[in-house]
Amino acid sequence: MKNILIIVIGILLITCSGMGKKSAESLWQDGQKFRMEKNLKESITSFKNIIQDYSEDKLAAQAQFQIADIYLNDVKDFEFAIEEFKKVVDNYPQHEVSKKSLFMIAYVYNNYLDAYTDAKNYYLEFKSHYPNDELIPSVEYELEGIKKHQSTIDSLNAIGSANI
Repeated sequence: MKNILIIVIGILLITCSGMGKKSAESLWQDGQKFRMEKNLKESITSFKNIIQDYSEDKLAAQAQFQIADIYLNDVKDFEFAIEEFKKVVDNYPQHEVSKKSLFMIAYVYNNYLDAYTDAKNYYLEFKSHYPNDELIPSVEYELEGIKKHQSTIDSLNAIGSANI
């Protein structure tokens, strides 16, 4: 009888432990709600839980993109946003948000960090991977804007090469 009681308690513990786990969709909704409420820490936590607990779910890539977007638009930590966008590109290369993330990396380098060489390299990578994408006119526009900085880029590169 004692052994049966131990087995029953064990089974209950195992089955009940998964009951508190939210679905990916529920975590997504929580993350969106927290972001709208400007509770960014809780929003990021919800999105990270999707990535951790449901890494194969289609929402995992979108959750990673949302984290990057929060750091870009809400926190204004541009360098950290780039790192988070890079996670999308590296971890979810076939997902639609990977393409957007690659564009955003270049865009942030160009428009927020004035890192024109990095921006140019990422725009060119975008063109290489997605030559017929609807964002190509935007990429061309951004690359044209970078050209006006080319003399500064060249002189900084020359200084960097001389110091090596």
